[in-house]
Amino acid sequence: MRRENNRVIVSIPTYIQDAAQWVSFPTNYLLSLLFHIQPQESVWNEDDFETQDVSGTGIGLDKLKHHILTDDDYTYTEADIVRLFDTLPTAGAEKDLIGRVWEGKILRTSSSVLDFAYYAIHKPLKKLGFQWGKRYSTANKGDPLFLRWRDRFYIPVPFWGNVSMIDIKWRGKTTATMSYDHQPWRDYFRILSNQDGKVVLLGVWTHKHIAGGWFTLTLDNDVTANG
Repeated sequence: MRRENNRVIVSIPTYIQDAAQWVSFPTNYLLSLLFHIQPQESVWNEDDFETQDVSGTGIGLDKLKHHILTDDDYTYTEADIVRLFDTLPTAGAEKDLIGRVWEGKILRTSSSVLDFAYYAIHKPLKKLGFQWGKRYSTANKGDPLFLRWRDRFYIPVPFWGNVSMIDIKWRGKTTATMSYDHQPWRDYFRILSNQDGKVVLLGVWTHKHIAGGWFTLTLDNDVTANG
């Protein structure tokens, strides 16, 4: 535990993360099963991805990007998000993510595992003053879920174990990827916005080749990812 900018930052050793993810194995296994009852359209990284129809609603990408950056209550068409994702610059694990703490926001599509998480977990926690995010301390040490309470207490949630940060190809381009040590999951990132020091990433949570939901990460400039 440490203090930084009048905030209390809690860290958890990797061995506790490892133990916690084994205890929560039934829940994590259920999450993996939920990926398989989503629409087939959530498979976006097949070998023929360049031939996939990602026209979606046809919304302009500038307008879509504006919605993502400014709206907190908007339901997206997944193909539109994929179309935007393909146009964004790649992120680098070491250059853009490691050593930083991020604030998260779920992008609802009415057809993903993260939609369930939004209503069942995010909204109740928000009423209690919690926001969720992620923290990447080193290339081999990270917290896939990091709660912030009333901008004062930062607390990692260890149920999914530790994560590593690497660069992996997804939809034809190598980009920053969060790889779970014990789950068949990965998060892939592109840079959505980088203006006036406010970095926002567009991310997708995947189970092997299936997308389980989309989200953004906004850089938290008030704390660092030490520990």
